[in-house]
Amino acid sequence: MRLPEAWSRPRLLVPALLGTIVVLAFLPSLRNGFVNWDDYLNLRDNPSYRGLGPDQLRWMWSTFRLGHYQPLSWMTLGLDYVVWGMNPLGYHLSSLLLHAANTVLLYRVILALLRHRYPEATPWPAFAGALVHALHPLRVESVVWATERRDVLCGFFALLSVLAYLRRVEEERQGRPAARWLVLSCVAFGASLLSKALSITLPAVLLVLDVFPLGRFQRGSRLRLLLEKVPYGLLACADAVIMIFAMRHIDAVRTVAGYDVVERAAQAAYGLCFYLVKSIWPVGLIPIYRLDVPLDPWRAKYIVPMLAVAGGTAALWALRRRFPAGLAAWTCYAVLLFPVLGVAVTGQQIAADRYTYLAMMPAAVLAAAGLERLFQSGSPARSPIIAAVTGSLVLLAIATIRQTAIWKDSESLWSHELRFDPGCAFAYNIRGAERQDRGDSEGAVADSTQAIDLGLRSADVYLTRGLARARLGDIDGSIRDFNQILQLDPRSAKAYQNRGLARFQKRDLDGASADLTEALQLGGQNAECHAARGRVRGAKGDLKGAVDDLESALRAAPDDWAQRRDTQRMLDGARRQLRGN
Repeated sequence: MRLPEAWSRPRLLVPALLGTIVVLAFLPSLRNGFVNWDDYLNLRDNPSYRGLGPDQLRWMWSTFRLGHYQPLSWMTLGLDYVVWGMNPLGYHLSSLLLHAANTVLLYRVILALLRHRYPEATPWPAFAGALVHALHPLRVESVVWATERRDVLCGFFALLSVLAYLRRVEEERQGRPAARWLVLSCVAFGASLLSKALSITLPAVLLVLDVFPLGRFQRGSRLRLLLEKVPYGLLACADAVIMIFAMRHIDAVRTVAGYDVVERAAQAAYGLCFYLVKSIWPVGLIPIYRLDVPLDPWRAKYIVPMLAVAGGTAALWALRRRFPAGLAAWTCYAVLLFPVLGVAVTGQQIAADRYTYLAMMPAAVLAAAGLERLFQSGSPARSPIIAAVTGSLVLLAIATIRQTAIWKDSESLWSHELRFDPGCAFAYNIRGAERQDRGDSEGAVADSTQAIDLGLRSADVYLTRGLARARLGDIDGSIRDFNQILQLDPRSAKAYQNRGLARFQKRDLDGASADLTEALQLGGQNAECHAARGRVRGAKGDLKGAVDDLESALRAAPDDWAQRRDTQRMLDGARRQLRGN
């Protein structure tokens, strides 16, 4: 069947083909669910984002939930809820379509940059460069993890900003009014920052592009180009201030005073090399790459990357006239990665796959430029290189499909982590919590115990094990775990509440009553806590107190039909006994 003439043109065919290939490669992600790594906190257990009404919008534009300011990302998630409810398929579909759109935008950016150097550039090198980026398994975390909607949305607006900037340059060279394109570029940059702060260094990337390949940074025009970046700089500074406030909500952040300059340099160099190696050999991709604590910068693990970064940068600088594209791509790569290299602040990870979503785009441009130069030269090596690129794209797509399956659910994700890093206490802890939620109490106890044996001492891990032990009938063991929580946090309402429930099972009515009362005073104003104290008071003969608590439990659980039914039954019984007395 012959395509209509319009669709046979690269202008339409190439974007359509790009989008189709990307969607097909990531299509298995539509079977994935939410995972208990921020998805539960952000989506499953968070009613605040659900919808686009005034209350939801007010929350979206004022929250720093989990240390991020991302109102536009929240708005897209709110729209997902309006359309799909809590069905994960819709959330994954939206992220996938955004990634496909980003692939088309990246193709347009690459083609525009190539045509500044090669006016007769064909679409196919840009097509290959965009696909190499889009199909790489390092993209999986950003695309299939529902929480990381912010990555693909930030990428969408960042690419629009660059594309508008390039259009502005082209219009200016042709002597046409171009101010509107600069305004559109700034607006898109601001939108990217309101999606995620990952693009905060984009103004520096635009300045690098002015040097090469645009060739605008010439004597006499440099001050004008720097002034041109002022609006971008002001937006970036405003976002930096916002992020300072947002990071106060992250417990695991260490500031620049946390460890010395050499350690920071070692971590940054490791990250710069790590992402390049994983891009070339994407094996063993896991959600958590643990940061060494303490970090010894004199280990070979860090010395080699520091030498490689220093040597590679020096070599590219020496070759800057013969190979300016190499220095430009390396500089843009380092600039885009800078906010997440641990130079200013750092968390528990030394690296993360999602940080490559923007940072590896310069490599895609460089790869496309290499192919275009090969095409221009008429080299006889073109055919085998084209075959190699095609084979590489197929292998990348297969690797991406496999990596997508790892994110199917929480247990699959953390089991994969532990296959590659069996010493990760965090993974045992979070997998144990998932097993507890699913009713696998024995698995939850085993995972939580392993996490504790590996040195993790947190309220969460003891809570998971305590709840699982109680479900298995090990009441004494569960009480010991709740005692451990109270040593870590003497004001834990959850610990008092669950210890009260455990003591009630042992018929320690006084101890149960005291714990449940303390939980309520500390803020555990929930239906279960009131209902539990009501049962305890009823068992102690305090029928009036039991009625009061059970009535409070009904008021605290207006939407939980099963709990209301059980509580109402107990309340009716307590009232009958009270009337009988």
